[in-house]
This record gives sequence, C-alpha cells and structure tokens, in this order.
Amino acid sequence: MTQELTKMLRINRSIDWQKKESARAGMRRRVKKLLKKYKYPPEGLETAITTVISQCGM
Repeated sequence: MTQELTKMLRINRSIDWQKKESARAGMRRRVKKLLKKYKYPPEGLETAITTVISQCGM
C-alpha cells in the first residue's frame, strides 16, 4: 500500500498543491480512494488522510 501511495502521489503531484485548495482536494480524494481500496478502518480514515497530506508537505 505504501509503495502504491508513493507512486500515486508522485505521478499526480502539482507544483502548487500546497497553495491551491483544488489540488489539495484532489490529493485527499486519491489518498481516501487508496485507503478504501485496502479496507482501511473508517474510524481512522480522516486521521490517516490528514497524516499523509501533512507528511507530503515536508
């Protein structure tokens, strides 16, 4: 799952994703779809998405 997530984020990143809300929303949507694909528990979904997006910003 981690490798697929990394590959997906590299392919779909945009230069200004940290500044544009639409680019961030697209990244959140892709991460959420991937987590659902691997049956991530719904209770922790939002926390996981927030963690992934914040780590991408570093």
